[in-house]
Amino acid sequence: MDRALLLFEDKFPCWDEETFALVGENVSSLSELAGDGLLVKDGEGYVLTEKGEKRRQECAKLHYLSALPIGEFDAEKALWNNRLYLLMERAFIGQFGIKEYSVNEALPSVPKLAREALWGVENGRVKYRWPESTLVRSFYEAFPKWGVGTRGTTPPGDAGMRRWMEENGAEADEVRFNLILRSRYDFELYRKEAHLPDDLYYMKDADRLFFLRATGDNYDEIYDAIGKLHLFLLGQRRVYIPGYADIDSQQQENWTMIVMAADNERDLEGVYERLSHDGRNLIDPANPLFIVGTSIERLRLQPKPEYTVYDWFCDRSVHIVRPDV
Repeated sequence: MDRALLLFEDKFPCWDEETFALVGENVSSLSELAGDGLLVKDGEGYVLTEKGEKRRQECAKLHYLSALPIGEFDAEKALWNNRLYLLMERAFIGQFGIKEYSVNEALPSVPKLAREALWGVENGRVKYRWPESTLVRSFYEAFPKWGVGTRGTTPPGDAGMRRWMEENGAEADEVRFNLILRSRYDFELYRKEAHLPDDLYYMKDADRLFFLRATGDNYDEIYDAIGKLHLFLLGQRRVYIPGYADIDSQQQENWTMIVMAADNERDLEGVYERLSHDGRNLIDPANPLFIVGTSIERLRLQPKPEYTVYDWFCDRSVHIVRPDV
C-alpha cells in the first residue's frame, strides 16, 4: 500500500485503474486506499485526500524518499498527461539510450507577442507572422550568430537575453506542453560531453519531442503553441546553445518534433487534415522541425514496443508536416 500511495506525486497527482496497471500496480489498491479515506474520486481518476497526503509524507520519510508537495492541478488534465506518458514509455524501449520525460514543463517564449502578431490566416492557410515583428527583427540584429560556426565562442546566454529584453522593453511569454521527451540515443557515446552552462533547458545532444493534446476544437491554442515553440527554438539557436541547437556534439542532427496527441484515431485524422492543409507554413520559420501525430487509442493498441524513437517515428506515428519532403 505504501508503494501504491507513493505513486501520487507532484507530476502525477491523479491515477486510475489503467494507469495503475501500466506501472504493474494492483488496481484493487485504488479502491482500498479510497476505502481507508486516503484517496477520493475526482472525475475519472483518484487523487489524495488531506489524510492521504499526510500518509504519503510519512511513507516517504519512512523509506528515505523525498516527497515534493503537490500544488494545485486539474485532475482531468493530470490524468491524461499521466496516461500519455505511460503509454509513450512503453511505445519504444530506447535501445542504447536514455529517455528523459517532463510533464507540463514551462518553456520561455521570447519575445511575447499578441496572437495577431504571432500568426494569422492568409489564403485559407495559417501563416506565422512573428518574423515580421519589430521586436524579432531587433532580436536578429542583437544575436546574429548561430549554427555550428559559433562553437568555441561564448554564447550570449541568459544574461544576454535579459539585457536585450530590458533594452527593448520585451517581455517573456511561456509555452507548456503536456509532455516533453528528451531522447538521448547512444548515451554512452555522449555521456562524457560537458554540460554547457547556458543549456538551461537541457536541449543539447538530444532529440526533442513536444507532445501537445489535440481535441479537435482547440486549433487556436495549437497554433499559439506552435508559434511560441518557434520563438523558444529561436532563443536556443541564437542565445543559449547556438552551436548545438540542431547539430549535436558528434555532428549528428538533433530531431525536433511537435507530436499532436489526440484521444482517438478519428480525432487524429481530423488533426491531420487540418494541419496538413496548412503544410509547411507551420514549420518553415523554425526549420528543421517535424509535426507528427499519435493518439491514445493508437498507443493502447500497439502490440509491442519499438526499439528506438526513430523506429517509433517511422512506423507508428502519422507524418503531418516534414522539412525533408
